Amino acid sequence: MSGISQDIILDVCRLRTTFLDDIGNSRTISGSGFWVTSEESNIFVTNKHNVDPTLKLGADTKYRLETCEVELRGDVQQLIAEAKQNSGQFSIEFTRFFKINNFSDCLLKSGSSDVAIMRDPIFTDDLGAYTFGKIISKEDLADSSFFQDKVAMMDIASFIGYPGRGNNIWFDDQFNAPIARLVNIASWPKVPFSNKSIPTKDTLLVSGLSFSGSSGSVVLLHEKGVKAGQGLKNPDYVPPKVLGIMSGHWWEPNTGPEMFSHSGLSYFTRSTSILALMEKETLPSQPS
Repeated sequence: MSGISQDIILDVCRLRTTFLDDIGNSRTISGSGFWVTSEESNIFVTNKHNVDPTLKLGADTKYRLETCEVELRGDVQQLIAEAKQNSGQFSIEFTRFFKINNFSDCLLKSGSSDVAIMRDPIFTDDLGAYTFGKIISKEDLADSSFFQDKVAMMDIASFIGYPGRGNNIWFDDQFNAPIARLVNIASWPKVPFSNKSIPTKDTLLVSGLSFSGSSGSVVLLHEKGVKAGQGLKNPDYVPPKVLGIMSGHWWEPNTGPEMFSHSGLSYFTRSTSILALMEKETLPSQPS
């Protein structure tokens, strides 16, 4: 058992961004992201490279962020009730993309890590019955001491997101539901992983298969040990925790199908970078 609530998929959403240059050329990309709630805000977390063209196209690129959309879900209980009445068929859309109206004001990007957040985004259209889960809280994010004391090499974790690119998607295409994949912690978690081929900071290496579209997936440590009953305490028990956000992977040269070109190594940006952004008060985005 992972110890992770199955409802967590309601917090994981697709992000769609469009970049525009000075002469009207546009590029649209999609990735993953997830919601984190705190007492003050609802925060959408994604990769910096999903909202900042300079990471993919270089610092001198003429492209700029033009639109930003997040896919939200219809009322799940209403959908289940309708499916029961209609032989398992839904009569309303399960998900829909909503354009963020104030991304220039609510977007905050890390200066060195591949993470960005949008604090209390305002959508152009009325959401109606569409919403997002509120399972992940700020307290669920691992801080520096958790990485020091509770995380170990070879620990089991999962990441949940939307792998695939263009029309070649690998998630549930009827309900637009994310999928989970297993990873193992591959680098020493007491310190961030460093490698000259990774241009951003505060990462950890994992053994596991992240692909295009998986960027922005939430990375979750499975619980470890046995949780003691009421009135008892097991010092070896470690609860499930959000370790960070999937950020990239390495390829091996291969002439066959794309999925067989994967090196089997991926990396994520640690939750410490997310927490650092959440603590910032100044908007719009400033380097961390």
